[in-house]
Amino acid sequence: MVWDEAEPRQIGTSSIDTTCTIWDIEREMVDTQLIAHDKEDPRYMATIIMDSAKVVVLDILFSTLPDVELQRHQASVNAIAWAPHSSCHICTAGDDSQALIWDLSSMGHPVEGGLDPFLACTAGAEIE
Repeated sequence: MVWDEAEPRQIGTSSIDTTCTIWDIEREMVDTQLIAHDKEDPRYMATIIMDSAKVVVLDILFSTLPDVELQRHQASVNAIAWAPHSSCHICTAGDDSQALIWDLSSMGHPVEGGLDPFLACTAGAEIE
């Protein structure tokens, strides 16, 4: 859900049924509805914590607690990117000159000592 700061009587929502809806909350009616995508959105979201070496992955259906915390960088994380071909692979990059690739297919199962990346690449300088 997104609140429209320019038009406070409107909110936008998106749904697993592939629609985006703009609601007029004063009239309690739909203003606009459109098909926004052709399949369900992935249910995981990754976030970078400012000035932190940690990446938090949330299940957007149950976002009160992190699903997994990726904590193998030695300095601040600057970038994250999901693999275009896989919903369970993510790359993180940071000030420690590392790009780490993670397989999140084991999420939901406890991993002793935390999850490790399956591939690490080291650059000559910080990665942005």
